[in-house]
Amino acid sequence: MAKIPELTPSAEKIDKLIKRIDSGDIRIPAFQRSYVWKQDQILELLDSIIANYPIGSLLLWHTKERLKHTRNIAGYSIPDSTIEYPVNYVLDGQQRLSSIYAVFSNKTEQDEETDQYNPNLDIFEIYYDFKKKAFRPSTEIDVNSRSVIHLKNLIDTKLLIPALKKLDQKYHEEASDLCSNFLNYEIPVVTIKYRSKGEVGIIFERINNTGTKLTTIDLMTAWTWTDDFHLLEATNELMEDIAEKGFGEIPYNLIIQAISGVIQNDTTSKAVLGLTGESVRDIWPSFCKSLKKAIDFLATDLNCINSDFLPYVQQLVAITKFYSIHGKVTAGQLKALRKWFWRTSFSDRYSTGQTTNKMNIDINSMIEIRNDNLKAINIYSSSVSKEELLSTKFSKGNPLTRAFLLLMAQYKPIDLVKNSKIDLGIALSEYNRKEFHHVFPKAFLKKLKFSDNEINDILNFCFLPSDSNKSISEHSPSHYFKNIVYQPKLKLILESNLLPIDLSIYQKNDFKRYLNERANGILSKIKRLSA
Repeated sequence: MAKIPELTPSAEKIDKLIKRIDSGDIRIPAFQRSYVWKQDQILELLDSIIANYPIGSLLLWHTKERLKHTRNIAGYSIPDSTIEYPVNYVLDGQQRLSSIYAVFSNKTEQDEETDQYNPNLDIFEIYYDFKKKAFRPSTEIDVNSRSVIHLKNLIDTKLLIPALKKLDQKYHEEASDLCSNFLNYEIPVVTIKYRSKGEVGIIFERINNTGTKLTTIDLMTAWTWTDDFHLLEATNELMEDIAEKGFGEIPYNLIIQAISGVIQNDTTSKAVLGLTGESVRDIWPSFCKSLKKAIDFLATDLNCINSDFLPYVQQLVAITKFYSIHGKVTAGQLKALRKWFWRTSFSDRYSTGQTTNKMNIDINSMIEIRNDNLKAINIYSSSVSKEELLSTKFSKGNPLTRAFLLLMAQYKPIDLVKNSKIDLGIALSEYNRKEFHHVFPKAFLKKLKFSDNEINDILNFCFLPSDSNKSISEHSPSHYFKNIVYQPKLKLILESNLLPIDLSIYQKNDFKRYLNERANGILSKIKRLSA
């Protein structure tokens, strides 16, 4: 008979928590994240304790699950002990608990195996200065002074007595009170019992406090760690590989969702937290290949050679699924994938909530396309309007800006001045405003009293290297389109940059008409790519 889940609150004293850690009863799951607190945070924590202020609770998971754990707590190596299950894994409060342990414990040996994650242990060398009535780092005091006491000697009676002999007797009563404050301070502890990993995962995800939050990948690391596979290390290696392809800024959590999409066709938190270590480990090599194929498709087929220009990062999940499905990719399937990309790029699909549900729909659409049901893309449509084009400010953070730049890249833009193809490898390798040109120059429009929003509308931009940009400078369109832009191929140059070809627009410096005509032209191109 299944036991009823319990959520048990209690209060525990600092010395007992330290003993529980030493005995192996409280374990830190293998999140393999570094200790991130600064010394100022530790000092504030100590001040709060002696002032009897609340410092927040610890959340423990009491379970017989044998998760791979780490003996490293804030850089210290805890001696091996016989672990008897069930044990209690720390789900929240790791930074606070590690700080308390490291300040008061005398387990001073550092764990060399986790050296890359360990903090400088000097930050835990804290004394109480009875003259200053304050906690102070060892670096700011004379540790041999008779007016200070090392906190590592404070709550262990075997160490306290010798420490008191070195302390001026006039501070003994204060030292006794300080010791009593720490020994009697109770930390709230909430213990979860009889919950599955999936349930604990959801609880973990919903923890909301002001401390340093852990992420889904932290929890997944604990879930998937086996002796021959460590998810975070494997993900870090993958991120290094795709960074060379310009996609090193993809969020870790999205990688985990993409894995879940490949394995389970489901990217929801519940599905992600239900993944098994074996399933992730077994799929990992082929998943990495699928992700890299997705990135290659974006780069070679769509000129998206940097994640800065991917309209929505969620699109990568569906494209990875597309390439994870066995079988030769046909020309028809690729055409459908391109249409899906442009339709979702020029929409607000991932900006209006229920993102995971939409990614799941995309995954199912990819399965249908790979099964040659090419009509699966009919549920998608581009929704960008002329009004939206006329009111969107050029900004890297705006999906429509990124989609707009990729759209222009499809038409192999030609340098307005040099009559040479724009090097998209440079222009799109990273976001650099110097590679983009105000068609109606900024300084020129300011003189005419146009607003910043009008001047910086996405429709007023095209690709142009910085040296060519400088030659145009703040000249009026009527001047530079006649005297600086390469005249023998003027129409071809305009068309390649998706600019209106009616020269009277530039001759009359008619900015309003320019915006209107270019909006119509861009909408036409979007329709062509999406159809």
